[in-house]
Amino acid sequence: MKVRSPAVAAGHYPLLMGVVNLTPDSFSDGGDYNDVGAAFDRIETLIADGADIIDLGAESTRPGASQVPAEEEWKRLEPLLKRLSQSSLPVSISVDTRKPSLMLQAADYGATWFNDIGGHADITDLATLASYPEMHYIAMHMPITPDIMQVQPMPAAQALADIKEFFAQRMTLLAAAGFGGERVWLDPGIGFGKTDAANVRIMQEISLWSQTMQIMIGVSRKSLIGRILDITDPKARDAPSKMLEFGLALCGAKLIRTHNVAPLKRLFDLVRGDSDG
Repeated sequence: MKVRSPAVAAGHYPLLMGVVNLTPDSFSDGGDYNDVGAAFDRIETLIADGADIIDLGAESTRPGASQVPAEEEWKRLEPLLKRLSQSSLPVSISVDTRKPSLMLQAADYGATWFNDIGGHADITDLATLASYPEMHYIAMHMPITPDIMQVQPMPAAQALADIKEFFAQRMTLLAAAGFGGERVWLDPGIGFGKTDAANVRIMQEISLWSQTMQIMIGVSRKSLIGRILDITDPKARDAPSKMLEFGLALCGAKLIRTHNVAPLKRLFDLVRGDSDG
């Protein structure tokens, strides 16, 4: 796989990470891309739409989801990773997983982003991953497992304090493991174990955090948008998702994980003056 330099790809605008879920039960596109051919076609579409990174997920972490055994998760991932490794696509490949062992396997197929949604890889695994020169690491704040994370979600004050501590601990550990600052990304985990009020407060902090850290955000199609705006169908939440993503990018978020890349890319092209006419 050809790796596109984030600095060159994004300029002063954030990297765009397109989502492809290889799961039967993800909240938005579960079952859509279980077939390798369908997943590959979707990846090509996302690339044409302007994605810089493709994020592959083989375990749903929607509220209430149970953990998938490593063997099953890898069974879903490996065929697509193998096909991608034989292709020459102009993007980086990310794996969205809670299991460092799977990321190490994926790295052998050329994946260069570890989207650690559990956020708790230990220093031994991190040091091994850091030895891959192109490897980037995303630490996402998820205070409790998906199956029970929304039973008693964190209120705003608790969530903000917990995220601040989590970011500090991860950055210290990653530095010790050999990850340079430009390869470290932090995700506050919007929608994961927090109340809607907490999620709103988190979004208000992005501009502050972005002054000293590389922040990734994922709000695409999330249930909090559905609750606030009374939109039941996840795919019908794309328009408000774009509004939030664009606003958070203007606040300093440097990486945006999203299901629908094209309209967001067009917005950035518009403010850059790259649009036709």
